[in-house]
Amino acid sequence: MRTFLITILILTSFSFTKAQVTQNDNYQFFVDLNNTADDRITVELITPKITSDKVMYKFPAMVPGTYKVYDFGRYVSDVKAFDESGNELNVSKQDVNSWEISDANRLYKITYKADDTFDDSSTVNPVFEPAGTSFEDGIIFVLNNHTYIGYLDNYINNDYTLTFLKPVGFYGSTSLDALQRTDAEEIFTAPDYQYVVDSPIFFNVPDTASINFDEAKILISVYSPGKGINANDIAADNKKLLEGIRNYLGGKLPSEKYTFLYYFSNKTNSSSFGALEHNQSSLYYMPDVPKEAKQFMLKQLMSTNAHEYYHTVTPLNLHSEEIGNFDFNNPVMSAHLWLYEGVTEYSADYIQLREGLMTLNEYIEAVESKLNGAAKFNDTLAFTEMSKGALDKYENQYLNVYLKGALIGMCLDILIREESNGQMGLQDVINKLLEKYGKERSFVDSELFSEIESLTSPKVREFLDKYVAGPNRIPYGDIFTKIGIDVESVPYQTVSLGGFAMGFNQKNYRLKIMKLDDPENKFVKELGLKADDELVAFNGTKITYMNMRDMLGSAKKKVKVGDDFELVVARYDENGKETQVPLKAKIYETKTAYDFKVAVSEKLTDQQQKTFDAWMGKL
Repeated sequence: MRTFLITILILTSFSFTKAQVTQNDNYQFFVDLNNTADDRITVELITPKITSDKVMYKFPAMVPGTYKVYDFGRYVSDVKAFDESGNELNVSKQDVNSWEISDANRLYKITYKADDTFDDSSTVNPVFEPAGTSFEDGIIFVLNNHTYIGYLDNYINNDYTLTFLKPVGFYGSTSLDALQRTDAEEIFTAPDYQYVVDSPIFFNVPDTASINFDEAKILISVYSPGKGINANDIAADNKKLLEGIRNYLGGKLPSEKYTFLYYFSNKTNSSSFGALEHNQSSLYYMPDVPKEAKQFMLKQLMSTNAHEYYHTVTPLNLHSEEIGNFDFNNPVMSAHLWLYEGVTEYSADYIQLREGLMTLNEYIEAVESKLNGAAKFNDTLAFTEMSKGALDKYENQYLNVYLKGALIGMCLDILIREESNGQMGLQDVINKLLEKYGKERSFVDSELFSEIESLTSPKVREFLDKYVAGPNRIPYGDIFTKIGIDVESVPYQTVSLGGFAMGFNQKNYRLKIMKLDDPENKFVKELGLKADDELVAFNGTKITYMNMRDMLGSAKKKVKVGDDFELVVARYDENGKETQVPLKAKIYETKTAYDFKVAVSEKLTDQQQKTFDAWMGKL
């Protein structure tokens, strides 16, 4: 079947503009990257043969890894359907992501236009750039396929072929299988819709580098408008990182091929910087930097690269049914974000420590930062409950998966090592779960804790029940001291703005409020703070990354009820003219937070030393 399919595709590859394409049971998509208008691309789909009278063409509400509903159908317009003779069929839009097509048994072709997401100026639910698209004519096309490629209901597992006409000199960097690459055209294949969504593409004049292992081929692809950083720069560091991960995972990388896609942005309207993982690739959206700042950026990328690559372990190869049977339009959340994101974040730094890519002092600083960050969230909310409600009820608590979630991973690793007398760690437990499950077999959400208990001990299960599924605060000091790490917590009062997403204006280096989680928060309303406000000064002091935290109160900068809270923000009119606006309110309510200090004990007991050595991989 595969050989036959390849033959047919090669014979018809030039039918894009010259001849009728033969319809079969596959999706055959055609996109002309030479023909864009108003940041839109035109998409043409020769559909699989449909036997029903009606069929629904859909785009995802959400895709795996984002943990947020974006409704990607809102970027699609002018949807039309035709039979093989060119007669138009009736199309009825059912909701933001769905179009119903009548007389579907005659359906041959669907056409539509798709907007990019990077240039969406809406402040309502902007798409996280690593999950979005950018159509920069003649420069670069960033293609997250779920934003412009859909599926027909009940035909989600059919094969896909994607044909792109491209500018001369452009190259498609992706982990998709390439059937054909010429100066003018590239054709890719995928076995189902999940695989299409899982495989982003860069089309641009390539800046690429390769890293090859016996079992894995790695591609680095970089777009940097300022040319301050290039693929070879990143490849040098990524090779060291992948060698460390490879060694940690037993001498073999889990993916036969992998593509790192880096977009370094000089845009000023970014919602946030970050990355999104896939089975065989990851896409990064980071600020463009001059050559003088290259080493700083490379250092910052190391943990992000490690995090995204470790996702090839979980959840991409170890996951529950909610992820294994992912519903793109009615997503159901798993209770185990502590595993998917938390353990991944823990492993990102821990692997670097174990493999000599990070010093113990650097690691301790990262742990201290996570403790202090996690203290800003609701520490009595059960983590499993937060996970299940991360799309709606507990959306403002989601970012804690990278903080408390990582700390949960560390605690579990220490407890498992103590309980097994140094013979097992958290990764050993994950490896055993991978042997039983894996990419094609999902575990049952409600049974995971029992599975872990059977591989470890009742004490590990007690921790999971009490501190992950329960509302209790984790006694970090009691657990970390088992490996000779001391934790001191200093309480202080802080002001609540109800949570907010922070961005950065690269032109003037100001921090910017991208989104207020609770615009109706009493203090926020009294103060008059708004989304898009740039932070200029607080109580007469210029606001920077370094003192931002002190603005709301810290162990160093005490705040109390009755204090004046004076903030100067910058706002812009429709012509881009800046006005600095003073905001003022009295602090009427505070909440208790904690400032954590973490250090390695000067002298370890024999038991602490033994558990520490096991944790460091020295036993």
